[in-house]
Amino acid sequence: MAEIFVLGSACGFPVPGRGHSSLLLSVADRSVLIDAGEPCSRSLIEAGLLLNSIDAVLLTHGHADHTGGLPMLIQSLWLSQRESPLTIFLPEELSMPLQQWLDAIYLGTAFMPFRMNFIPWETRECFEDFGLKIYPRETTHLRSLSAKFGGHRFKSYSLRIEHPEFRLVLSGDLGSPIDLESQLREPADLVVSEVAHFPARDLFRFLGARQVRKLLLTHLAPELLEDEESVIQAAREELPQTLALLARDRLRFTL
Repeated sequence: MAEIFVLGSACGFPVPGRGHSSLLLSVADRSVLIDAGEPCSRSLIEAGLLLNSIDAVLLTHGHADHTGGLPMLIQSLWLSQRESPLTIFLPEELSMPLQQWLDAIYLGTAFMPFRMNFIPWETRECFEDFGLKIYPRETTHLRSLSAKFGGHRFKSYSLRIEHPEFRLVLSGDLGSPIDLESQLREPADLVVSEVAHFPARDLFRFLGARQVRKLLLTHLAPELLEDEESVIQAAREELPQTLALLARDRLRFTL
């Protein structure tokens, strides 16, 4: 059985009662954390989930609302006497700066009793680990930064996670819904999508031409939080064959 547990569903600006972007995917006895917005470690403990059950952390991009909880998570794993390795998948541009940051706050590999493996998304088209196939695909979320500052930095990724029992697509942050086109060429059991950087109806119209069994809307723009009911109503109008849900912290459901 596979389960999704929402640890944080806020957008980039702090929202009372919501953590920042993070969810836990559990399949049998394996678990991966997808993004590590703060306070993901506290949310795991409040839910009675074992920190040491996490096999890997999947970071979609470097924004603080997706990475800010990672140092506290590593410190919590250390204090929980973790011994097994932790794999952290991430954009290549983050790997060295993140390790330097962890070293600076005494949480780097030299300080920890467990091994940390930092694996850039750019190294493979598909990662077959933990009983899953994970397909990262670049999005245009950070294209404006690339245009302003140049170079080869500013990478943001959506993720497709496949298992014999399900196909899951996670948007990360997008420039537009079209960024998901390559991830949705085949039917998906669940799409977890942000709705902060484009009109929600653009997403629903895009998904209307794809086969999506369930849709979980997260990372809502602040103005959408003021009228969540209209967002979910629009999703149901545009996608009558899809079960549409709004993400809330501590939401738990099976795939």
